[in-house]
Amino acid sequence: MTGVLIMTAVLISTFGALWVATLPETSKKERNTVVVTASTISALIVWGLLIYILKTGNTLSVSARIASLRWKFSLDPLGMVYAVIVSSLWVFTAVYSLGYMEQDQNQRRYFIFFLLSAGVTLGIAFSGNLFTLYLFYELLTFCTYPLMIHEGSEEALRQGNRYLKYSLAEAVLILAALVMLAKYTGGHLGFGTQSILAGTEPSGALTFLLFLFLAGFGVKAAVMPLHGWLTSAMAVPTPVSALLLEVAVVNAGVFGILRTVYSVFGSELLDAMEVRWILLLIASITILCGSLFAMQQDVLKKRLAYSTISQLSYILLGAFTLHPWGLAGAVLHMIFHAGLKITLFFSAGIVMETTGYVRVSQLKGVGKELPLTMGSFGIASLGLIGMLPLSGYWSKYYLMQGSIKSGHWPLLLVLLISALLNAFYYLPITVSAFTGGDGVEPVKKSRGLFFMLVPTLILAGIALVFGLWPGLTLPIVDAVVQQFFIS
Repeated sequence: MTGVLIMTAVLISTFGALWVATLPETSKKERNTVVVTASTISALIVWGLLIYILKTGNTLSVSARIASLRWKFSLDPLGMVYAVIVSSLWVFTAVYSLGYMEQDQNQRRYFIFFLLSAGVTLGIAFSGNLFTLYLFYELLTFCTYPLMIHEGSEEALRQGNRYLKYSLAEAVLILAALVMLAKYTGGHLGFGTQSILAGTEPSGALTFLLFLFLAGFGVKAAVMPLHGWLTSAMAVPTPVSALLLEVAVVNAGVFGILRTVYSVFGSELLDAMEVRWILLLIASITILCGSLFAMQQDVLKKRLAYSTISQLSYILLGAFTLHPWGLAGAVLHMIFHAGLKITLFFSAGIVMETTGYVRVSQLKGVGKELPLTMGSFGIASLGLIGMLPLSGYWSKYYLMQGSIKSGHWPLLLVLLISALLNAFYYLPITVSAFTGGDGVEPVKKSRGLFFMLVPTLILAGIALVFGLWPGLTLPIVDAVVQQFFIS
């Protein structure tokens, strides 16, 4: 029965996409119903599966063979974290898209690939071995590409082609690593209670293999200097920026790196390989440089994109400490950053759609016309800075504890300096929106604005709830830590 639910969670969005494909462009009401219903059913199944594995501790799987390769889905805590994040936020983005895409002439095409991407992303989350992960990881590229170029402008096509080039390069790197690992292990690629390379002695070949995987997955994770595709993708619709690029796609890269570190190599082997300091240095440089570049951006979406680059490496920093506290902080930040960043993009999208303003310098006084929108933006900003009583505080607290307990106290300076830089490039936006400029034209309210505003407000409220009651996330976080650090 559980296997059926796993398959249903992955395939329901695909069936929804096929249904939307059969509808004429004018069948707006039925199309919207299918999109929201498919997204909601998928999310409910994922939440049911999460409750099941937390209660039972079971790790179940569904598998089949494709030629000599084994395709496999399985449930484990790390995969469930990613699955819960994307399936839940897909529902919010589906509702937001109803308003954002209200006047678009190609809604059917947009929602077809929107739903296909949902199913493929869950395929990544539920992957039970590296072959399945690679298969769905690359399918995500081709499902998101049409959304990247949805506007059809010359700039959108240019940005989409750049995304495709980066993605094809990563595909080659990961495939090479996959083949090398298969030869090294005799074809064993499955994720289990032990890492794939458990018991293996360190070697130069393993170090090369590690950085091959990290370079491949690092493209979607936007690790510098592999981040260029993300910061150039400004012509995509806001829901695509918010969910697919800034949450699903980039977290797919982060998820791939977490799998590499803990499911393929394992903390003991990586510790013996003496590469931890290199990994921490790469993450630290990305955190600080991402924040510094964000401060220099006047285009709002570009500032948020550089912020994403920085914040994603918080997750990697925690994972690279190879310590339970660091991993706990990484998982928490993966959860909290996704919700906070999508709130920022939703807010930015409302501002751009209602006022036409795309630059930070244009936002003075906007909060007087859009108080709920800019209020949500302010709450999410404070969360990413790491201030109480918001969710982002707790993930950064665990990351700091992981830095200290793993013996890497200089990482505290990285986290504190980055938090200060975050304040410098986030707080002035909200302050000027409510205190600056008196010449802002009145904003025309519409039905589309309602569908965009409701999920934005709910997500801002959720950030407050998790900030006040962080224990709500601890069961799944503890499960991930216990999965890789057996006491």
